[in-house]
Amino acid sequence: MKKQIILALIVTLIFLMPTFNALPIIKSSSFEKKTTQLRSIDNDGTFVGGFGLINKENDELQFKYSGYIGGIYKDTNKYKIIAGKIYDLNKEQTGTIIIYNFKSFIVGKLKNMDGKSVSIVGLLIINKDMKFVGRIMSFFGPAPHIWGTFTPN
Repeated sequence: MKKQIILALIVTLIFLMPTFNALPIIKSSSFEKKTTQLRSIDNDGTFVGGFGLINKENDELQFKYSGYIGGIYKDTNKYKIIAGKIYDLNKEQTGTIIIYNFKSFIVGKLKNMDGKSVSIVGLLIINKDMKFVGRIMSFFGPAPHIWGTFTPN
């Protein structure tokens, strides 16, 4: 029984490593200054943004785009539903995304144009200016950052 508990703890730590790696970027000083008053999404609306890598250089965030995201969001009393399309750098649709946002945590699915999907988890922080930054992770592929702006209706 002890071995199973230890093995479960080790597997949990390995699974959470991408989350631990994401926290220093999400909590970086230039974004943190703008997020001192975190705000929930109050209304339904649209969002646009990008995904890729965020690096911190000279206390500033540098965004390296791998593609773009855009779509709609709906705020319920318990969670937010964020659904949109994924585009490559040539602005051709490569898939869809649907996310359920509970406070700062997200769960959802990515689906490519062939219909193959993968489950995702991650973190999403929204500041008072309705800008967001986060990190999505899955069992397959890279763990990109996402960023952008929400626009209420």
